[in-house]
Amino acid sequence: MSTATTEPGRYKAITTSAAALRRMAGYALPPELDRRILALGERKKELTDDERGELLAWVEFTQQRSIEKHQAQLALRELADAFPGVADKP
Repeated sequence: MSTATTEPGRYKAITTSAAALRRMAGYALPPELDRRILALGERKKELTDDERGELLAWVEFTQQRSIEKHQAQLALRELADAFPGVADKP
């Protein structure tokens, strides 16, 4: 093991970071919110101004979350490559 994984503070930082990245990499929109977005999207021509604003906000949110999820997946792979056996633990 390297110094980075044998020093308690560094080991904890690596494992804590990996756990946070795993949570973000596995993020999924709650089903009820996913259904709401789909329902709004299906009625997009009939939406009120408030509903249209809600739909646009949800689209922006889900796009940002998708970017963050992919970045977390990449960072987790890089962390696991740099610290095998530490960062790749569930």
